[in-house]
Amino acid sequence: FSSSRPAGTPPPPSPPPPSSMIRALVVGAGAAAVLYIYINERESPMKLPVMSTIMTPMFRRMMAFTAGGDPAKDCTQPEVAEMEEKAWKDVEGKDWRLYQKMRPYNLKSFTSKAPANGSVAPDGPALTLAGKPTSLLAEVKALGAANGAAHVAVLFDSLTCPIWRTFAGVDLTNAAYGLPVLHVYVLEAHAVGEFDTPPLPPPVQIKEEIKVHSSEEERAHAAGLAKALLEAKVGGEVAMILDSMSNELERAYEARPFRAYVIEVATSKVAFASGPGPFNVNAKVTGLKAFAKSVLS
Repeated sequence: FSSSRPAGTPPPPSPPPPSSMIRALVVGAGAAAVLYIYINERESPMKLPVMSTIMTPMFRRMMAFTAGGDPAKDCTQPEVAEMEEKAWKDVEGKDWRLYQKMRPYNLKSFTSKAPANGSVAPDGPALTLAGKPTSLLAEVKALGAANGAAHVAVLFDSLTCPIWRTFAGVDLTNAAYGLPVLHVYVLEAHAVGEFDTPPLPPPVQIKEEIKVHSSEEERAHAAGLAKALLEAKVGGEVAMILDSMSNELERAYEARPFRAYVIEVATSKVAFASGPGPFNVNAKVTGLKAFAKSVLS
């Protein structure tokens, strides 16, 4: 028999790789991904950083809390107040009095004064993580100048918010889509012994117990943990300052537990303002990304 093929005849198809080879490739790729996460998140404050990262898509679905009924739209303060009163007031096992103290912006009796689009962005005292006094707008202008940017995204952060640390913090950072981002670390959303979270599964937990900040050093320490978490996830350096111990910026922007704004550098005016957190995160991300694309196009 001749093994030669007639001229112009295509070669027979190669046999498919054995299933054992496919399994080996899948296992190898999975191991490489886990190793990559481990190397990049060794300094993560998460108790189980690899598992937390792998489970992030699930967290986005499980913790996608919606106020106002439409997850595709960002929420308003009245919508949050309506939902939270139903969830907390006269509900067995819920401390409504404590909630009113810890979430004053979410009450029906509260009139929101958070800066809206087109309004002048409130300034206020801040600190670098090294403890050097500064102000919010000074840092916005410096970051804008350093990047040749007309707008700077300002994201308010709190590590003890489970939604912020599992996905919202990094999702909002990435949503800035090329805008320089200034993170502002504020008072804790769920300080241990003050407003504890319900029991959480280990992948959502952090290694340290973070209590109410009693000094600038304690706030800087918590901010450093949050900064390390973000830098591991976005793969680059993150600019972060601290709200002062008088919490002036947090109050001015009604930022608890987290919130997103964009400030125009030349005018110090608010160009984008998200609704209150931690609700409708996907809508906040979508809105911030759309704004960033519109000014960068």
